[in-house]
This record gives sequence, C-alpha cells and structure tokens, in this order.
Amino acid sequence: MRTATFHSKLKGIFQNVIDAPKSASADEIRINNAVQVHELFKEIRVQIKGSENLPYERGSIFIYNHLSNHPDLIVGDQFQITLDSHFISTMLHTYYGNPGIRVTRHALPNEKSHQMYYDRLGYIRVFAKPFIAKGIAKKTIKNENKQFYKTAIDMLQNDMSLVCSPEGISHQTPNSPGPFKKGVFALASSMSPQPKIVPIVLANFDQLPKDVEYKCKIMEPFRMSDYGIFDSKDPSIDKVVETISRRYQRWVKKLCAANQNFEQEIAVLQRRAAQKTQQNDLIVFYGSSSIRLWDLKQDFPSLNTLNLGFGGAFIHSLSNNFENLFQRLQPKAIVLYLGGNDLTLGLSASEIVEQIQVFVQRIHIKFPSTTIFNVSLKPSFERQELLEVIQQINQGMLELSMQFYYLHQVKLYEALIDQNQQIRRDVLLQDGLHLNEQGYQILKAQIDKALKNHLL
Repeated sequence: MRTATFHSKLKGIFQNVIDAPKSASADEIRINNAVQVHELFKEIRVQIKGSENLPYERGSIFIYNHLSNHPDLIVGDQFQITLDSHFISTMLHTYYGNPGIRVTRHALPNEKSHQMYYDRLGYIRVFAKPFIAKGIAKKTIKNENKQFYKTAIDMLQNDMSLVCSPEGISHQTPNSPGPFKKGVFALASSMSPQPKIVPIVLANFDQLPKDVEYKCKIMEPFRMSDYGIFDSKDPSIDKVVETISRRYQRWVKKLCAANQNFEQEIAVLQRRAAQKTQQNDLIVFYGSSSIRLWDLKQDFPSLNTLNLGFGGAFIHSLSNNFENLFQRLQPKAIVLYLGGNDLTLGLSASEIVEQIQVFVQRIHIKFPSTTIFNVSLKPSFERQELLEVIQQINQGMLELSMQFYYLHQVKLYEALIDQNQQIRRDVLLQDGLHLNEQGYQILKAQIDKALKNHLL
C-alpha cells in the first residue's frame, strides 16, 4: 500500500475516534476502532507467529516491546497512532471478541490530540517518565499509581485483557526493548490467582509498511509464580524483571533475523534428521505447523517416528528443503500436511492440488517403495471464508489418491465438522486455526486407521 493511502486511512481512524458520538461508550469506540484497524492491516504485509500460544481464558496481561512510530505518520497535532499497540488490540479483538484495555501515559499539556484520542478510548492512564508535566506533585503521581493497580486488577478479574508495554517508552526495532520497569510484573504478582502474562514480540512497526513486513510473534505465556514470585514485595522481583527484559531482547533479534526461507528451522530439522540413526520402519511426518506442534512420541510411542514439520511452510518451501532433510533417511512411510498456508498466496484450489501432485510424485521418484499419506486440510475459523476452497483441495487430493497406488488420503476435515456442518470449536486452540489436544486425538485416530489399512 502506498504511504499516502496508508497515512490517509490512519487519519480517518483517528478522526473516527475523536468524532464518535458523545452517546457512544468507550467499549463501543474501542471495538469500532479495532475493526477499522483490522481492515487497515489486512492490506499490508504482516507476519504473525505463535498464535497457538494464545491462552483460552480472557483476563491475561499482554506485554510488548513498544516501537517508535515513523515520523511520516502524524495524524493530528503532532500525534501519532501507535501502530504496534493498535495491532495488538485488533488481534485480541479477532481472537477474543474484545480488544482489551491498554495502559497509556498521561498526555502533556500541549498534547491535545493525544489527550482527546485516548480519553475517548477509555484507556488506563499512568504517569511515565520523561512525560510528566512540570508542577505535578509526587503525591499525585503516587495516588495515580495506586489507582492504576486498583483499576487494572478490577479489569483483569472481570476477564478483560490488559495490554501494557513494560518499558514506558518506545524504541526503534534494533534497540528494542529498553529496560523493563517492574510495575506490571508487580501487579501480576499481587493477584491471587495470578494472571497469565503473554509476551508479544514485535519488529518493524517503526518503519513504513511499503518498505518492510511487520512481524509479530506470540511467545509462551507465564505467571510470575513460574519465577518463584508470589508477592509483589518479593525483593527478587527486580532480578526476575531484568531476566525477562534480557530474554525479550534476544527474542526481538531472532524475530528480525527470521525470514520466509526458514533457515533457522531447517537447520534444527537437519540436525534432528541426522541424529535419527534408527531407520527400521521409519515414519516421517512432514509439513507445516499442524505437524510441527504434534507430540508424536506421546501419541505413537510404539512407532519409529520423526517430526520434520516447520511452521508457516508452503508447498514450495517443503519441496525446496526436501532433499536436504531426507538425504540420509529411508522412510517406510511419509505423512504430509500441506497446502493450508498456500491459501494466503491467493492460489486457486486446482493450483494448490497441482503443486502437491508434483511434490508427491517427486517424493515417489526418490522413495519408490515408500507409502505416502496426505492429511486433508482441516476447517478453521481463521480461514472460514475459504472453506469451499479447502473442500475443493481435499476432493482433488482424494481423487489423486485413487490414481496413485502409493498415495492415501487421511480424512481429517470431516472429523472436525459437527452434525450441523459447522466447525467444531472444541477441537481448536484459541486462535481458531491450530488443533488442541482433543483435535490431535482425532487426527491420531485417523492416522492409526490409515496405517492399519495401508501399512502395518
């Protein structure tokens, strides 16, 4: 998207908040704002990883490394809409039906647009250095901090997500994050039960969208009790916060280094394949995140399995890395899950089936005695508008399996649809895309059936 168009739409989002009817509640304005921001981000390049780590429950604290805005994106009175925090709010609205409550600093006296915008959104306000106006008494700041705790705890206990940057100030991606302050961590430590803290790692939101791909990775949630902190007055909390801050710095660097060629993931898989010395009756599982996230040892303890899945994989990336990963292997069977991510490339069902066919035939040429199982694409809420295309792909692969004696289709799609032909929510994680434990048990049963009929 051209910078001028993106900038114009940002201004429109800002103005819609400022001009919202006086009768509109802060909740209504936040939701409308999240919907509009969601539409804006659909038009630019954004990479989201780790959505399988989103907690099922609401009432979590989402922390993030706060990135500076690009100076060309001023929307009013020297005010800039923070792209990173707005993106998180719209992501939470997508997954939880509510954008949550953000923690933002008080505006300085000359920041009229800042003041009006965040007042209408009803966010929790705190004093943040170096943005404290002259003349503000220490007692006022202390009382405000106490009120922050009270308000934030009330929100969390009422299942409202809290979005907060522990730095209190923004940085550019290469220098992000700055040192974390302990406020939000002390808040979490003071509650019983303690809320989950969900780290969101961000990169490139400080640049213009025409120049880069924005990156977001959701890390595994934790509680302060995981670090041995059960009380906000625990003297070791400062060291724990320093540890979390340093860990965050490594996460940002890794996210910046990661790219769509999957070098880091492939290097790990190459080592895993090289270490697989037991080749008898080997069954290799190869594909995207539905394979990567699967605990094969737990589900198939009596089988000799190898997991070579990597998240976000396209058909072409699986094909490009096939020779390197399989060069020392002699699999009795290969289980594939692929094609779902290729839907994001705008390919038709027939194009995706054709690409899978070429890849399957390539596997057969290298391993003519190997049985190949293709798992049908699962239905998901994340790709609900593409269900018809997914069904067409699955039908195309079923027809191929009838043509090639060495290929067998594993019917997962049908097992994840209820009697009313609706997607089963109970088999998916909170992101509405990845399988949960119950979903994997269904997939395991389908694989067991296929192996029994065609291999074992």
